[in-house]
Amino acid sequence: MSALDIEPGEAGLMRVFALSMTAGEAKALAGDGAAKLAVLGLAEGDADYIEVFPLKNLEGLGLAGYLVEGHGAVEPDVARDQAKLGALGGWVMIVMSKAFTGPGRIDADARLTLIGAYRQEGIDYSPVKVTSDAAEPYTGKQRKPMSDARISGMVATAVLLFLAVFVVIFVLLAG
Repeated sequence: MSALDIEPGEAGLMRVFALSMTAGEAKALAGDGAAKLAVLGLAEGDADYIEVFPLKNLEGLGLAGYLVEGHGAVEPDVARDQAKLGALGGWVMIVMSKAFTGPGRIDADARLTLIGAYRQEGIDYSPVKVTSDAAEPYTGKQRKPMSDARISGMVATAVLLFLAVFVVIFVLLAG
């Protein structure tokens, strides 16, 4: 396989490689982050964003379904390679853009075959118009302002309570 250049700031792209190795070698590769980077010819990177697994794990869903449903790949991109993806067997490696710590070059081992590169759907941050009445300003129940009569009653009650306490204290001290 010829070397692939990784653009600076690459994001939202995943590459699928078929592995031409024994199940034992592939299984050992799956559990070793440094080996994943080494087989890609990378001196540094984040192996957490490199998956190695047998396709039999995707029974019923298939690799194309996994890329779309599991990784958010753009469906027309995957559909373009549907036949290639469906014909694969054995083990595969999926390499996300986040695996690269910067611009670089994939100079993969000869046992890796690039099947395709697929864009991932980005997150849509566009605002959503909310039409609910609850989203309108000041929709909560508004309290009515206190009437003058209510305020006067509260003041009179407080004064009467104060006078009652004062009289009780005065009687206790006098007696």
